[in-house]
Amino acid sequence: MSSGLFSVDLGTTIGALQIGSLFAIFLFGIVTLQAYLYYDAIPEDRWTYKALVAAVWILELGHTVGVSYEVYNASITLYGKPNELTTFKALGAVIAISGAITLLVQGFFSLRVYRVLSKPYKYIGVFCFALSFIRTVGSIYLTFQAVAARNVAQYNKEWQWLVSSLLVVGTAIDIIIAVSMLWYLGEKRGKGLMRVSTVIDRLIGFTIRTGLLTSISAVALLICFLTMPDNLIWLAMYTFLAKLYSNSLYSA
Repeated sequence: MSSGLFSVDLGTTIGALQIGSLFAIFLFGIVTLQAYLYYDAIPEDRWTYKALVAAVWILELGHTVGVSYEVYNASITLYGKPNELTTFKALGAVIAISGAITLLVQGFFSLRVYRVLSKPYKYIGVFCFALSFIRTVGSIYLTFQAVAARNVAQYNKEWQWLVSSLLVVGTAIDIIIAVSMLWYLGEKRGKGLMRVSTVIDRLIGFTIRTGLLTSISAVALLICFLTMPDNLIWLAMYTFLAKLYSNSLYSA
């Protein structure tokens, strides 16, 4: 990213990052409330589920701190020095945290697919988890590259293919999991009573909403990344993408 860009259009760079961080902090508040309600409403739930909720919340806290630090650094520490805004080290570290959150959430839903579907379809869950794990490894690698990069333009040019691939893979996993659950619920609906069918209809609606929300957001981020690499709109969207995954987990 050229230094001149920041002096010409702060709205699509620092301004976009600030707006993205506001969404991120707002969603973190919702995630925190969801976690509290979960522990308050289901104190007898399995310890593994409790640990999962706690792990995701702790990661989200670190994610939010990283985003907030970078926005403060860009807006306050480097105020009046837009030419020095060439790297975002903290947001580079956030990539790894985001990858870990996505792995936990997609792993949870992959396990659900594995448990509810019969053979051989249950192995769809194994396939999705394997893809998610590979995606997380790629996110960690991108973190090291983001910290080492001299500027955002260099990072975009060298690793555009990998960032795009990870976003596509993440979207594909969400769609596969959602379609698998919809197929399972559709099968159960056809065999259930009216009351059960009503509950299943609600579950189907929830599955569509959660799967579509993360998928559409990832696709929008990818489009911005590919078509507008010289601003920070894509990075602003990335700051709250992981929180959509956490929200879908806590809503499950």
